[in-house]
Amino acid sequence: MIGHRFREIFIFWWRHLGPLFLVTAPFALITEATQWIFGPSFMLPETEGAALQFSGISLAIILLVRPLAEGALYVQLSASSNGKPRGLLACIAPALLVYPPLLLTYALMAIGVSLGWMALFFPAVWVYTRLCFAPLLVILKQQNPVDALRHSFQMTQAQQWPLLLVLVLVFLAYLMMSSLVASAILGVVSHAAAASLLAALPVSLLSALVNIAVFRYWSLSQQGDSANPG
Repeated sequence: MIGHRFREIFIFWWRHLGPLFLVTAPFALITEATQWIFGPSFMLPETEGAALQFSGISLAIILLVRPLAEGALYVQLSASSNGKPRGLLACIAPALLVYPPLLLTYALMAIGVSLGWMALFFPAVWVYTRLCFAPLLVILKQQNPVDALRHSFQMTQAQQWPLLLVLVLVFLAYLMMSSLVASAILGVVSHAAAASLLAALPVSLLSALVNIAVFRYWSLSQQGDSANPG
């Protein structure tokens, strides 16, 4: 079953590359442009004992834009699953309409996952797994953040372990493929800024795999609710 879901996710991604690229590429460009202008959001220390460096402005802009990017992507996933992929503006508009609650939802999720990190890696992944349906409930069902988080926790109860395993596997596959793509581009393009920009586009498209995994399990839970209305 896990292998079947894993294949479903990659097949969906492959079949809808065009519509997915349409909504992931602009936000990848925004992220890169932000870091060009204001500096990298994070910079690893070059020497042992040095502090982690970051640009507060870049980080703030990226964190504010991210919920909009995720919301637009979920709108596109919903439309594509129904055989009616949308244009960029048609995906962004619904996300803009619920942007404040969507931003709050992601902020609350980040707090929950951060608390999980304090305990170790596994609790953080488990918390994300239980709350990952919340953005979909906000963007597609117009629920408020608190209700969306509560309902997500309820909806993931029965399938939490398969969902967690699939999310981990998909994320590891994303890390491996994005690393290969970035390395290949860096090996061909010598200019660092140009290489970073070129790598950002396919890497952002690959990152949609995690969203597709969440959306697939959310769709299955919706089908289960329809089959058992009582």
